[in-house]
Amino acid sequence: MSNITIEQLQQLLKDERSFVLNIVANWCPDCTVRQVENLPLFARLLQENGLDLYNLVVQEHKGQFLSDAHQQLVTDLGGHGYPRTVLFEEGQAIDSDNVEVTTAVGLQHLVVRFQEIRKKPA
Repeated sequence: MSNITIEQLQQLLKDERSFVLNIVANWCPDCTVRQVENLPLFARLLQENGLDLYNLVVQEHKGQFLSDAHQQLVTDLGGHGYPRTVLFEEGQAIDSDNVEVTTAVGLQHLVVRFQEIRKKPA
């Protein structure tokens, strides 16, 4: 798992990469405490399925986005609710309704969900 900037994310999208983005807020205990201990396993399972996991912080303080670009991204992907875990396929968000998935079991189920989505014909 890598922490990335909004600019790095924009480059991944431009390059039409497939990956998983974990959108977090540093004030959010679900992001900074509950989910964080389970991310190494999640990242490893995703990697086994050919997907990298990237972590993007969008807020340091509740209600205050780091930039307009951060706010637009969150709006485009479904709004508030952190952490929000999004599957991107060839630069397009194809599953963004995964909010507050923090447990090891929940994240493992998300890997299976993403596998199933990726197997479906376009």
